[in-house]
Amino acid sequence: MLKFTTILVAGLTAMGGWAVVTVKDVPEYFVAGQQYTIEFQVRQHGRTLLNGLQPELLLGVGSGRKETIPAVPQPAAGTYAATFIAPSTGPILLTIKSGWGSSELNLLPQIVVAAGTTRPAMATADRGRMLFVAKGCTICHVGADATDDNNHLKVGPDLGGGRLTRQSVMQKIKNPASQIMPDLGLSDAEATAIAAFLSGQRAAATGR
Repeated sequence: MLKFTTILVAGLTAMGGWAVVTVKDVPEYFVAGQQYTIEFQVRQHGRTLLNGLQPELLLGVGSGRKETIPAVPQPAAGTYAATFIAPSTGPILLTIKSGWGSSELNLLPQIVVAAGTTRPAMATADRGRMLFVAKGCTICHVGADATDDNNHLKVGPDLGGGRLTRQSVMQKIKNPASQIMPDLGLSDAEATAIAAFLSGQRAAATGR
């Protein structure tokens, strides 16, 4: 299987056929009837920001049909945004089609709460799991227990088993210093959450 995956990645690379979608921010939950804008970047082979694409956001609820929302280019390189109104029920299923080949990103399902209500903040590690998927990390790294519905190309090393230390993860994702892994400009809070997830920590709530 590993050999097949390696050949598949090599073939897609030669054709320029895959990209990684990175979401700038994603809420822990959605409020019914509230407007949201999902901003994201598209990187060919995980690094090169791509302009001139026509990405789409697919918004679905449960097993129902997904609504297609065109994404609008933003001033920053390779950046796009799509705006929608949160439905009255959930879970919300968001898929971002990059507009570059068949590359897309499926976010983890998220709940919807009624207007005027809130839900308890997520544990830091749980927030990290959500971000690990939303930032596109799961496309290049397998092994982490993200249990997401994406195609995994295994361009980067296996990150599973909770064997990584919080410090090593923080250092790597804040300062990649790599010809392969991009600097995603993660905030300290985002980096801390992802580090808690990858190191297997069960930390306190994020407070978001």
